[in-house]
Amino acid sequence: MKVFDFLKKAAEPAKPHAIAVDAQPGMIFAPASGQTVRMAELPDPVFAGGAMGKTLGVSPDEGLVYAPISGTAQVAMPHAFGIANDETEVLKHVGVDTVEMNGDGFEVKVEKNQRVKAGEPLLRFDKHKVAEAGRAGAVTVIVTNTEDLEASDKSVVPLATGSVSAGDPFVSIR
Repeated sequence: MKVFDFLKKAAEPAKPHAIAVDAQPGMIFAPASGQTVRMAELPDPVFAGGAMGKTLGVSPDEGLVYAPISGTAQVAMPHAFGIANDETEVLKHVGVDTVEMNGDGFEVKVEKNQRVKAGEPLLRFDKHKVAEAGRAGAVTVIVTNTEDLEASDKSVVPLATGSVSAGDPFVSIR
């Protein structure tokens, strides 16, 4: 250990802890704590119209986002994650047009092709930077295989309303 290594260690933010979820098949969990935003009320017309699949959002209390399902990270960008398992494919997206921020204010905690567990931290983001960039900060979870699920007689049903905590039941596939 070098003489000033202790300063570097102290300056590095600790990786957030995973939250406990009761991971059951067909359950999607809230990716963040905050107020639920119904699909039609999302600030992005593509998400609000369901073009990518049924969705539900959270106006987050803080800039910490967790995996809504267990699976493999198919996409891992600073503002968006695609996670898939045997039944469900979800896209977790932070904000509107945040891709234009080029990762500024986003700290990714997982990589593409990495296995993640529901409740594991995916990213930390700076809510103030998102707001300063003029971007809405809702965290959305889009079930991108909604059509396939509905074709096999399953329903994608939003569960949450009002205030939610990260890891609460959010959407059910029945």
